Amino acid sequence: MSSIDLVILGMVMEKPQSAYEIQKDVEYHHLSRWTKISIPSVYKKVLQLAQKGYLSSRTVKGAKFAQKALYSITDQGKAYFHQLMNDCIDHPISFLFDFNVVVTNLNKMEKQDALHLVDKLRNQILSSAQNNRQYASCYRDIPLVGRTIFEQQRLLYDSLLQWLDAFELQFKAGE
Repeated sequence: MSSIDLVILGMVMEKPQSAYEIQKDVEYHHLSRWTKISIPSVYKKVLQLAQKGYLSSRTVKGAKFAQKALYSITDQGKAYFHQLMNDCIDHPISFLFDFNVVVTNLNKMEKQDALHLVDKLRNQILSSAQNNRQYASCYRDIPLVGRTIFEQQRLLYDSLLQWLDAFELQFKAGE
């Protein structure tokens, strides 16, 4: 499943855009916070999607008389978009947290050092939750499908904090 393909095709389905405009859209929507997509990879991926026939391009006059390629989704691209949407939903849902490798090794450390890392993890989760709240308040006017991601993230941070509290109690008790 290619998240970046799905993001780009979805954006171009909404309206024809240049590769630069797509990059700016990805950046504006902070999509790299929620899925594996990097801003620098967008241009290359747009060209690949066009080569595969999922996007078509036409040259238009840009700012200051420069020309730019404006990409539109093709019928083949729409079919691929729908396929990716279904493929994404058909996969098991997994939550990959890099900090889990730290958690699985806490029992190999002195208890005080391990508890210090638990505190640092809690602070990181709290900081991320605060950032999410700030982003959500800045983007209150976005459509429901965007706002709901902020809510999802809020609930995940809350759940992680509850999980961490329960783990810390068990860890301190020596279970």
